[in-house]
Amino acid sequence: MEYSKDGIERIVRRIVDAVNHDRFTIEENENRQKNIGFRERYGIKSEQSKQMLQELIVEDFCSTTRNFKPGFEEETLYIFGPQFQLYPAGEKDARDVVVYVKINIIERSIDDIVIVVSFHEAERAMTYAFK
Repeated sequence: MEYSKDGIERIVRRIVDAVNHDRFTIEENENRQKNIGFRERYGIKSEQSKQMLQELIVEDFCSTTRNFKPGFEEETLYIFGPQFQLYPAGEKDARDVVVYVKINIIERSIDDIVIVVSFHEAERAMTYAFK
């Protein structure tokens, strides 16, 4: 699928605006153990997660996918792969980590809500749309 850089820039602005106004959540339930393990492995607190999301840029964008959850198939999920210098818990040396971020934007009449479905270390190489 081909993506417009301008279109994805608008998506990134919507995501960052929602995060800036605390209209976001990172899923951490029994089905999202990778998200929990990632934050524990690197000692990432809520404020750092928020900052990481605020730093998303259009060049981090990889692709979109459909939501395969029954009843939500019409939703589009946006996949990003930003890279950060992170410190594994108990270690003094930082490492470059590519983070797999999958986001659902819930449109409301006056603003958006962002659901971060996936927020964990990438398990394979990411393919970027604009890099």
